[in-house]
Amino acid sequence: MKIKYLLTIIGISLIFFACDSWIDTNLNIDPTSPADVPLKTVLPTTQVGIAYVLGGDVGRFTGCFTQQLYGWNRQHQGIYNYTFKEDDIDNAWNTMYAGPMMDLDFIIKKADELQSPYYKGVAQILMAFSLNMWTDLMGDIPYSDAFKGTNALTPKYDSQEQIYNSMQKLLDDAITNLQASTSVFKPGADDFIYGGKTANWIKAAYTLKARLYLHLKKYDDALAALEKGFTSNNDDMQVPFTEKETEANPLYQFDVQRGDVHMGPKLMDLMNQFNDPRRPFFGKPDENGGYSQDSPLGPFYASANSPVPFITYVEAKFIEAECQLAKGNKTAAYNAYKEGILASMKKVGVSDADAQTYWSQPTVDVGESNLTLENIMVQKYIACFFSPEVYTDWRRTGFPNLSPVKGNVIPRRFPYPQSERLYNFNNVKAVAPNFQDPNFIFTDKLWWDKTFWNP
Repeated sequence: MKIKYLLTIIGISLIFFACDSWIDTNLNIDPTSPADVPLKTVLPTTQVGIAYVLGGDVGRFTGCFTQQLYGWNRQHQGIYNYTFKEDDIDNAWNTMYAGPMMDLDFIIKKADELQSPYYKGVAQILMAFSLNMWTDLMGDIPYSDAFKGTNALTPKYDSQEQIYNSMQKLLDDAITNLQASTSVFKPGADDFIYGGKTANWIKAAYTLKARLYLHLKKYDDALAALEKGFTSNNDDMQVPFTEKETEANPLYQFDVQRGDVHMGPKLMDLMNQFNDPRRPFFGKPDENGGYSQDSPLGPFYASANSPVPFITYVEAKFIEAECQLAKGNKTAAYNAYKEGILASMKKVGVSDADAQTYWSQPTVDVGESNLTLENIMVQKYIACFFSPEVYTDWRRTGFPNLSPVKGNVIPRRFPYPQSERLYNFNNVKAVAPNFQDPNFIFTDKLWWDKTFWNP
């Protein structure tokens, strides 16, 4: 009997030894899920991924709320009329958190291992931008507990105040990293935004810092950041696209495939009042040859090769104008206001002569002593077409004056996505106890909204 047991044990040992020695460990590896990926492979996917969400669902939905776009059919007709549900935002949320933002977290950590601070700095700026997009739509969001995989399948939410602190720290660290004397690996052609030019990325970081400071009424800090930010349209942080259908701009793809939106009535009314020469760049003539909510989307923002802007020199000049006005520096505010308008004209292709004609109108060139916040915000609303920042501006300042298209109130925030209710319910409930209330998007104000702007 003992011999029988011994032979059994020896046989089992031989089987395990044989398996360990003879089975090729390279078998059964999924080539679509590599264990490690070069930074140069991951970076461009994050940039394009963010651009598809920003220039896709997020841009269209905020455009409907601000009446820069008119939702005339299907899903967008509902959103335009404030029938905005948790499943509408689910795809954009999951795409960003599971895709670009997870990949950016990978780059940030991997760059340390590879002694490549330039990659880390770029990823930190893109992460700050991504957080900015989501927190200004939803308020409290996951960050410090996110991107941990199976170690945190239900990440807790950071408060919006914490997120703002985290974004500024990311940007400060990014500036430091991008100024490092050496970097083993450096972005180049894989960086679709700036081609690896660290000086441009540093300008972008400072300009984004200024945007965040403005939201908290930190005017001096915003102006100080702008001094190191963008100096022309050439500095714009944006992702390019091409004429190829498989590499085309997301708004163009949506318009070709679905076409649920036209130019918004408020935007067209303002541009018509000002006889704005940007109209044929923003939209196309309606059936009567004019510009209205029946105008299709135009060539500058909705062509196959249109870039998706993240943050621009035009926006920077309007930030400067608002900050200077708040501080009582009307001459500086007026100069920045004028430069923002003319830079927008130049960016879309308006001739210098037409731009000057526009500026010379007394409703535009109001004189520095007469300049108001409404003047600045109305011109920024036009110049920053299709940017979610316009939605933030309207919530902050109330300009331009928008009338609800349905009921008495315009939504002040996005709903939390369906997937968070289903799979992270307790953490959503902890920060937004009434998030399932049908009036939640109308009554719940974000931290910066109720703290600094609309108590």
